[in-house]
Amino acid sequence: MRNKIYSAFIFFGLVLLGTALSAAESIPKAEKIISVKKGVGLGRFPDWLGLNELKELNVAWFYNWQTTNSKFNTNIEFIPMIRAGKTATSLGRGDFILGYNEPDHPKQDNISVKEGLANWSKVTMKGKFVVGPAMCKDPINGDWLPDFMKAKPKVDAIAVHWYKGANSKKFIDDMEAIYKAYDLPLWITEFACQTSESSKSDPKKFSQKEVNQFIAEVTRWMEKTPWVQRYAWHSSSEGTSCLYDDSGKSLSATGKTYAKEPK
Repeated sequence: MRNKIYSAFIFFGLVLLGTALSAAESIPKAEKIISVKKGVGLGRFPDWLGLNELKELNVAWFYNWQTTNSKFNTNIEFIPMIRAGKTATSLGRGDFILGYNEPDHPKQDNISVKEGLANWSKVTMKGKFVVGPAMCKDPINGDWLPDFMKAKPKVDAIAVHWYKGANSKKFIDDMEAIYKAYDLPLWITEFACQTSESSKSDPKKFSQKEVNQFIAEVTRWMEKTPWVQRYAWHSSSEGTSCLYDDSGKSLSATGKTYAKEPK
């Protein structure tokens, strides 16, 4: 009798175990959690670009150097930018606002520090958290940002542009120096191994292996560094800094690497 009872317990135990395993197998795998830090800059909107392409890149936010995202609807966070000399009367006050884009560059916002300070309230009135002007030149020793920051304008984070190759140590050293200089969190709103202009003239300057390693190393470092709050890769139109392949409709090897990092 005792053996029959024991056998029954084993039988029902196996049934329960099988049921549990079947239930576990039926539970869908959780999607990869998107880093709230990782984003992308989208300048000119190609006709085909939409929500699916942003999802493929696995980004949590994007911007387009403008005040509105008028091209397509998406639930991925859009962060507006107010350019020098521009106003945004229809833009309500939001959580975040990006300031001028390269006011130290003659082909970008191209204004003096005096003009920048005089009009900075047009930026600060539109955001609870204000990201400062992004420099083309040296943000520590250049002529523009140090003078701007001496006036103590409302700036909650420093915007950084970086295109200095595929050396992750150089990237990290530069970010640490900028953070030390201003003691404010960083938003790295443009970074890549090459600028678009450099990519056109020398698209194979950096190998795919070099670019992949650079992306992996710097994104993982930025994720674990608390004072790096946001970062956004800047895609070239060609070469190994481009996020899309030659057709322009699928992720390139670089795009796929950026999509899967940080691991």
